[in-house]
Amino acid sequence: MSVRRVVVWVGVAALAAVAGTAVARRRVPEGLVDWGLAERTARRLAGEPVGWRASEELTGRYGSIVRKSFAAVSEYTGAAMEVGSDEVRVLGRADWIDANLVNFERLLAPLAVAYGQTRAGSGALGRVAAHGTRYTVTAQIGLLLGYLGRRVLGQYDIPILDAEAEWAGIYFVEPNIARVAAKAGVDLEALRMWVALHEATHAYQFRVGDPPWLRGYTAGLIQDYLAEAIRALESGEGLGERLRDMWRRFDTDDPSGSGLMRLALTDGQAESLGRIQALMTVMEGFSNHVMRATGRTVIPEYEVLERRMKAREEARGASSRVLNRLLGLDLKLEQYKVGEAFVEKVVELRGLEFMNGVWEGAALLPSLEETRDAKAWVARVEEEIG
Repeated sequence: MSVRRVVVWVGVAALAAVAGTAVARRRVPEGLVDWGLAERTARRLAGEPVGWRASEELTGRYGSIVRKSFAAVSEYTGAAMEVGSDEVRVLGRADWIDANLVNFERLLAPLAVAYGQTRAGSGALGRVAAHGTRYTVTAQIGLLLGYLGRRVLGQYDIPILDAEAEWAGIYFVEPNIARVAAKAGVDLEALRMWVALHEATHAYQFRVGDPPWLRGYTAGLIQDYLAEAIRALESGEGLGERLRDMWRRFDTDDPSGSGLMRLALTDGQAESLGRIQALMTVMEGFSNHVMRATGRTVIPEYEVLERRMKAREEARGASSRVLNRLLGLDLKLEQYKVGEAFVEKVVELRGLEFMNGVWEGAALLPSLEETRDAKAWVARVEEEIG
């Protein structure tokens, strides 16, 4: 048995033990996710510096950094931008976990309803399977948020599925930013601006267009994905074959199907996921491009910061890489690299103004295949726009 398989089975067994202990201790309310257990698991894995709390002074400091980052992104892209109703929040790890648990709960609400209906109409074996699904999903969410809670630096949080909401949140996880600055030996203020520029670019992406369209488009992709999940749940499609397929892909280093979060994917969901991945690839690649271009103008000794942050990423240990694969996060890291290469090539070929056109409408977004072939995307767009 390979080392990779040993690590995976140890991780799965540990998660099963945690879930089993929780069941033995108390009666668990029914539902797709035990949110209390997910929260406790995530907080325990993430940890938190004792007594950490964002001061008013620090929050104000970040407000100033965000305004400066918006101004830099506005100047570079040529689009007028103001912070407006966006809320700047300086969070601890537990705060970040709580905010994203709310996001998960909203996101999974339609699936939870279908799960409840399916479970109610199932027999004894169905109820056993439903318990397994419940704790698998709960463990996935707890492990994912706990792991990311120690690593995430910033987040642009927009209520994708709430068409009426007019706010967005710009989050900074200060304990992680401070820890990374210290370990990488970079200036703390420079790193804060580095993160802010990335999140400000996401704000730009969601504001482009007349009217802005990206939130509605993203919501549609997610709703299609969930609709297919509900269909699979209601039809009783088994998990066994998908588990075997995921394991085959994991063992052969095929990143397209690895990760615990991939277990429940049907063919229809995989198609929806491909469109989501294409969008995320160009979003993240564009944000990194703008972050680097603007960073050189507003961050002193930017090259030092970039070099040390890159070295930090490359220094991830073997255990971290295995956990990334287990969670399906390697694909996210690959998206950054592919997306950056795509954007850089388009800017080289046709300039920034042409690249900016990708945010004018869904028809101009690259397919997943085109994110790896910038010339093909340029040719298609030029043909379509005449």
